[in-house]
Parts: sequence; C-alpha cells; structure tokens
Amino acid sequence: MVLVLVAMAMSTLAGVGVPSVSGSVEERAGRRAPAPNIVVFLTDDMRADELRFLPKTRKLLVQQGVRFTNAISPHPMCCPARAELVTGQYGQNNGVRHNTGRWGGAKSLERPDQNVGRWLSAAGYRTSYHGKYLNGYERMQPRREPAGWTFWDAQVSGIYTYQRGRFFNGDRVRNEYVTTTMTRRSHETLGRFAKGRAPFFMVVNHVAPHGTLTRPQLPRWQAKYRRAYLRVRPPSFDKPSFNEQRIGDLPRGLRTGKVSRARMSRLFHARVRALRSVDDSIAATVRRLARLGELDDTYLVLTSDNGFALGEHRLASKNYLFDEILDVPLVVRGPGFEPGTTDDTPVTLVDLVATFVDWADARPGRRLDGVSIERLRGRRGVRDTILVQTGDQKADRTPGWDYRGVTTDRYLFGLRAGSRNVGILFDRERDPYALRNRFWDRDYRAVRRELTRRTRTLSRCSGAACNQVFGPVPPPR
Repeated sequence: MVLVLVAMAMSTLAGVGVPSVSGSVEERAGRRAPAPNIVVFLTDDMRADELRFLPKTRKLLVQQGVRFTNAISPHPMCCPARAELVTGQYGQNNGVRHNTGRWGGAKSLERPDQNVGRWLSAAGYRTSYHGKYLNGYERMQPRREPAGWTFWDAQVSGIYTYQRGRFFNGDRVRNEYVTTTMTRRSHETLGRFAKGRAPFFMVVNHVAPHGTLTRPQLPRWQAKYRRAYLRVRPPSFDKPSFNEQRIGDLPRGLRTGKVSRARMSRLFHARVRALRSVDDSIAATVRRLARLGELDDTYLVLTSDNGFALGEHRLASKNYLFDEILDVPLVVRGPGFEPGTTDDTPVTLVDLVATFVDWADARPGRRLDGVSIERLRGRRGVRDTILVQTGDQKADRTPGWDYRGVTTDRYLFGLRAGSRNVGILFDRERDPYALRNRFWDRDYRAVRRELTRRTRTLSRCSGAACNQVFGPVPPPR
C-alpha cells in the first residue's frame, strides 16, 4: 500500500497549474506561518519500483519534492504496517504482529484510542480517515470509532472488490470503481475542512495494487487503462533472483516452488494499470487543494504499507525479509524539501508518525519508536541499525513472531523466532540480489554474532531505545 503526504508553501508549477515550494522552513518560522495541513495517501502492497508507472505523481511529487531511496516497511504486511502508521510503534509495543490470528488484526491493537488522529486533534487539527483501516476491523462486534477523528470514514465491507463498499456511517456504494469512491469522499471532506480556519490531517487509503480475494486474485483496473503498459516487461524478470535457481541455503520455510512466469506477467500488468487510477486521484487531490486555497499550507508524502515480491526468490507475496518486500516508495514534497532531489537516508513507516507529530507540533500519547524525518535528514549519528520483523498465526512459544532481525547499510539479517540456529544473512555489498545466504558461513561468524546481539536489543526496544548507534559491524573474514 502507498502513503502520500502534503505540506507545502508553493508558487506555480509549470505545465500542471500547481503551486511550487517557496521559502525555507526557517523563513516560514520567521513569518510565524500557521500549522500546515497534512494529507496522506496510502496504497496497498505497492513496490518501490512501481513509482515509475505513475506519471502525474512523478511530475507533481517526485519532480517537485524529495524521493527517499532507502525507505522501508519494517514489518511488511498490511495490518502490522497500518498499525505502525496510526501508533508510531513497532508490533512489540502496539500489539499487532499479523493480519489474523491471536496476535493479528484490529482486535490486537492495544489502546486504539491513542492514535495519531487523536494527538493532532488535541493540537487543534480537524482529522479524517478514509478507506481501509486495520484488517479485521470490518468483522469486529461491536465495531467502534477510534477517538480523535473528526470524520471517521473507514470502509467496513467490499474492501478488495474494487467495485462496491460499505462505510462506517452506513453509506453503501455499488458499481463504482473504488479509487473513484475514495477520491469523491475525501474531496467532500476537504470541502468541509476548507470552510474552517483550523489545519487538517487527512488519510486516504487506496486498495490498489492489492489483488482481489476471489479468482483470478488480480487487482482490477478501469477500462480506460486496459491496454496500459501492454508491451512493458516486468522489471522483476531481469533480476537473477527471479525464480532463483538454488534455494537450498535458505531455511526450510523459505524454500518454495518456482512461480509461473505468465502469472507474474499478468499480475504485474494488472497492478500497474490499477495504480494509474491512484495516479489520477493524487493529481485530482492536488488540484482540489489548489482550488480551495489550501495547497500553500499543505504537506504531501507518498509511501506504501509494504512492498511485494513478483517472482524474486520464487515468491509472489509479502511478509518476508527480502528487500523487494521491505522496500517502499516514499516521496515528500513540502517546505525544506528541495524539488527533484533524492535522499538515501534510511527511513521507515514508523518514522512517519513522528514526522506528522513534529510538523503539527503535537504531543503523542505513546512512546514513539520512530524519529522525525526532519531530524533524520543529513544526520548519520541518529541510528545505524533498524529492526525488521515478520509475524505468523501460530500458537507457539514465539507469540505472533516468525522472523525478527535487523537491516544495516550492508546487511539484511533475520532469526527464526525461537531459534538461534535458523536464519538469513545477506551481504548487499557482495551479493546485491540476495542469492547466497551467509547465515551458516564461517567467514561471517563474527557478523552473525553482532547482528544477533543487535536483534535481541531492538526486539525488546521501546521509544528512543529503538534508535541506536551500535558502531561498525565486524567485517567477514
């Protein structure tokens, strides 16, 4: 899924009739600028490399903002990632470790009323949430509205159908493409917000490019895009990790049969066609903000809840510790973010909540595990290791956990929950496509020992303790 966030002071954007950034953060502070609006668009299962297939978004956000090239979803699955985006906490602190089961879904979220909407509301913001919330929310009885949202517009049925839906307030929508529905409903709320003087915080969830739950389990697209990208070859086909030949060095649970090349091609084309409608929606929202006179004081950010493997390592899935699944798109356009630039600062979804709180000058009701992007940018002394993890539904001695590990600039590491002798260790410097698991390699014994230590430390972390500088990792022999 992808998230877009707007906070901008702008003049005219050539070719698209949209204002562009003018003035630094310091200049705005000197003018005692009002609190900015924040608009968040979240897509579902979007890969980082799929951003190239959103031409309007590239013109409005990428060319006019900063694209973060090292952004990840540290718990790459729908519900855990969405829980991070409303709490600013990892799963060990907010309770959500999987989509379903004892430790998964909306029912597992601890203290749901302590959320980013409530904190910004207390800071004087009007807030709204549109579309998919946490998995399983639609089945909860009683189903209640979390505190802090001026307009709570969560979808409670038909989420993955792309054609119909029912919303928390009882509204039913039939025979309307889901992205059109989300655009229309969020724009109605923008119109209400624009009539007031308080700043606003809005989250708009788009289901694309998630597949349907019924056969053929492909995302659906609008008829106007039925031939889009017809001749484009799936980028995953060009990777040596596609249908990886040798997988005997992986733990048993990560060894699977090869995927169908034809199926991966169909899935890829369906995904990027569905994303074209999200592209239209983002552009329409920017135009809507401009017409309402709100764009100059609005922050915009684009990201996804998790990435997705399209045949790499023989997977067509998420909830695994591979870079294709961890990596998400992240673009920020707004004051202090130089147009048309890239930033390789490591950033996670957990950091985004800290960023929203920072921009809004709000007080969080939880110990935030992330760090504001404003603090991270250009500063390498904040942390050098990030916790990554996946969950499961098994009722065993590892409550809700599957793999827990860490990522550094060079290494991706994961331990099978409950085991010290089963895991993965990939050296990006020597093996950028993760074709050789070094976990049992004697030359990497010191590396494994150090990354195990960091995993144990961060898997118990809370708040500032989740962001540490451990120092250099011992080199392999």
